[in-house]
Amino acid sequence: MKKKLLGLLAGVLAVMSMTGCGAVKYKVDADFGYKLDKDSYAAGEEVTAVYDMIGTDSDYTFYCENDDVSLKQEYDSKRGYVITFTMPAHDVKLGVKRRSSMEMDPDAIIPNPSDPPVTGFMPLGDIWTCPECNAAGNVGGYCSNCGAKKPE
Repeated sequence: MKKKLLGLLAGVLAVMSMTGCGAVKYKVDADFGYKLDKDSYAAGEEVTAVYDMIGTDSDYTFYCENDDVSLKQEYDSKRGYVITFTMPAHDVKLGVKRRSSMEMDPDAIIPNPSDPPVTGFMPLGDIWTCPECNAAGNVGGYCSNCGAKKPE
């Protein structure tokens, strides 16, 4: 009877160790936008985090605040950025830095009404100077500087 009980206990412990039951789990704390299957993992377990809060004209840098964690990054057009790593024997913090990739064009200036018209664009007559604040280069019905209505 004792042998059967010990054998049963050994079998239960073996199954628990193979399935991760009873293993110490560590937390993954991730910035907004990451999606994980679960929030805790055993050491050595493969972790997959998907980042799908993708905006146009933005560059992303994915990082882990723990120096001993090496992230692998891929892009899946249906899911977003897929970040994978092996869970260490401690909690992990995932972060993301976003940066606008739009750049100012110093050559993109508002046309001066005294400049010759540029062909293929709006006619010179549609550009006006505001009588209220003297802002030049207005188009449309209102001043882009003070909001005054275009004179008749």
